[in-house]
Amino acid sequence: MKNYQKVVDYLKQIDVSVEISNFTSFLNNGTKKVIYLHHNYNLEKNGLITLLHEAGHSLQPEGEYGPNHYKNVDDMDKPKEFMMYQFMNEVDAWNRGLNLANKLGIEIDSKRWNQQMEEALLTYYV
Repeated sequence: MKNYQKVVDYLKQIDVSVEISNFTSFLNNGTKKVIYLHHNYNLEKNGLITLLHEAGHSLQPEGEYGPNHYKNVDDMDKPKEFMMYQFMNEVDAWNRGLNLANKLGIEIDSKRWNQQMEEALLTYYV
């Protein structure tokens, strides 16, 4: 639980709150940034990894280009381009989450991390 709390404390310093919920997502409405984490997660195992991934989304720079570029692509007119940029956004969030773990001195089981990341990324290929 201490590693989970370490991430929550870091996020609080950058004005991102974490709430336990019935879904998992990072939401930024322009005035409030919140990571919602599903209540079924084990907070020291898959919940920690999921929190780090969602934290990775919160660390992505906003703007027309970069990780969030897919939000500027019309998914009806250019569906393949939209899906490609959305996938790139997800990979970027995983990388930023792992970098955050390293920055905070949190040891991550690389096998568990890679397994959870791969399972999540595969959902974009359904």
